[in-house]
Amino acid sequence: MTAAAPRREKSGWTVYCSEVAADVLESVPPPVRDDLIDFLCDLARRGGGAVDAGLPPPGRPLDGVGVHYTHTAPGTAACIEYLVLADIKEFYVADLVWAG
Repeated sequence: MTAAAPRREKSGWTVYCSEVAADVLESVPPPVRDDLIDFLCDLARRGGGAVDAGLPPPGRPLDGVGVHYTHTAPGTAACIEYLVLADIKEFYVADLVWAG
């Protein structure tokens, strides 16, 4: 019998989309959807690294406490509004707007 691997704490950041944002993501053409998914994954990687380092995540703050942000996806006609949930290392995408 082998010993179970030790449990590791969550090391990376995640992105969770609200139902509204997910519906928009599913409604855009596949090439745009793929670009937006890459954009959201990059937000988790780069934005999480920035927050872990004590820096602000990408985008423009919409509040004075560094929790609510807006960010435009380069190369697309899309913009997201998101919340930084640092205690659980998650970016919560509350809204996604695509003007295409």
